[in-house]
Amino acid sequence: MKTNKIFFTCLLLLIASSCKNKTKQNFPTTNQVTYANNMPITLLEEIKKHLKDQERIESDELSFENPYHLTARDLELSSMIIFEGLKSSGFRSITDEVFNQKIKELFCIDNLKNQYYKIHVKDKYITLFGRQNDDYKSLIKDEFEDFAYTQNYYLLRKEHLFFEFVPLKYLIKINKDNTYKINIEPYIIHRNKYLFNNDKASLAWLFNNEQFILSKLLIDYGYDKEPKINKMVLDSVYKENTKFPEFIASLFFIKNKDCKLQIRKSLLKYVEGNTSATDNRFIYALGSFMYTLYDGDAKDPSYKIFEEDPSKKFTEVEKAEIVANIANIENPAIEKYKSLASSDVWNNAGSSLYNLSVSHPEVIKIIEQHNYFGLPKMKEIIAKLHEEAPPIGADLE
Repeated sequence: MKTNKIFFTCLLLLIASSCKNKTKQNFPTTNQVTYANNMPITLLEEIKKHLKDQERIESDELSFENPYHLTARDLELSSMIIFEGLKSSGFRSITDEVFNQKIKELFCIDNLKNQYYKIHVKDKYITLFGRQNDDYKSLIKDEFEDFAYTQNYYLLRKEHLFFEFVPLKYLIKINKDNTYKINIEPYIIHRNKYLFNNDKASLAWLFNNEQFILSKLLIDYGYDKEPKINKMVLDSVYKENTKFPEFIASLFFIKNKDCKLQIRKSLLKYVEGNTSATDNRFIYALGSFMYTLYDGDAKDPSYKIFEEDPSKKFTEVEKAEIVANIANIENPAIEKYKSLASSDVWNNAGSSLYNLSVSHPEVIKIIEQHNYFGLPKMKEIIAKLHEEAPPIGADLE
């Protein structure tokens, strides 16, 4: 079984590949706009210089005696050009306040800090590092290297944009008379219109043409507020792991960069709202994960499900908190949907919490000691456990 990071990387690549194969005949390859003199001549001259400099960027095919290395200024110039082109494509500029609210919701960046993944905050931009396993010094050193190597994305704090680095030659052509043509790829337009303008038509475009970036919002950045994205990712992960359904818990319960538990509450709420008498896939998958938390992953390396054994990855208190959050949606769903008519779907004899409480009664004590982790249903759920079938081996007299 592949490890978490390898699997999710492959999933993103698979989604990216499928999107590239979709027809885009209803959309232009680029959005081209010709301008006369919107930009100051000094800025145009600077762009010309950087266009020339960027001709000396090295690649696997090209090398130079004096190669040019991209800088923050190259990023800023790209941002200015992209912003100019986006305005002609219906993008509405937003305030700093709205931008900060958006990046908090979409990228978990609050007060320019992120506790879940490595970023680099500067006055004009925020780098969202792609190679999260690299040490921070290396990430800073390679911050503006080729996207194919770094997988870095950037949030531009003045123009309020999101994009990976795009060389200037793909964005602008300047004529001898200083008129110029800006070319913006549709994916840049629709990403930014969805992220910062909440444009539903752009969301639909992304679903049809670029599911990769939508999946990345949830898997890498933790954005779990859009039900359509939640459904797409959960369905994909479950479909690829039907033999190991508990793997899906990797989306819900993760460790942040400080090794503290992060629970994606909105994703749990999505599962709660989309479970029915005929569909309990995700509920049962999460229930299976409860047992893995305490029994551990497979001992045979070839059958391991998780990158790191959950029984060792999480502390006893964190395990209990995970169990409580799963039981908080599983047990009410059992009461609501389990019946003779649905017994072919809801076929487990007891709840996962009940079964776990028999083999690991300490989990109930930890949940109670921590005031049910702020989950209002849990007190009643625990009180009702005695109503379930008695444990195996109990005296039935």
